[in-house]
Amino acid sequence: MLARDMSVEELITHPDRLGTALNVVAHGRVVKLVSHGNRIAAIVPADLLEELQETVDVLSDSEAVQNLVEGRQAVARGDVVRGARAVRDLLNERQ
Repeated sequence: MLARDMSVEELITHPDRLGTALNVVAHGRVVKLVSHGNRIAAIVPADLLEELQETVDVLSDSEAVQNLVEGRQAVARGDVVRGARAVRDLLNERQ
């Protein structure tokens, strides 16, 4: 995802440029707000914010992270099934 830096001072001096920043965000890009050379905030697309919050939630759940690790290890070992029929057969075996 591309990002664009925008000066807070520029926005204060030219308030009409907020519309430009929002247009950039509406097209899926991030606008990083800079003041005196320091990034102080960002305007991000709402969908991206939701994805980031969901990622934080998952990574904050140690059981979910452990399940992800175990799943990746299973894939690396080739311990996977592919296709709907294979999944049904596996479920039938477990009953």
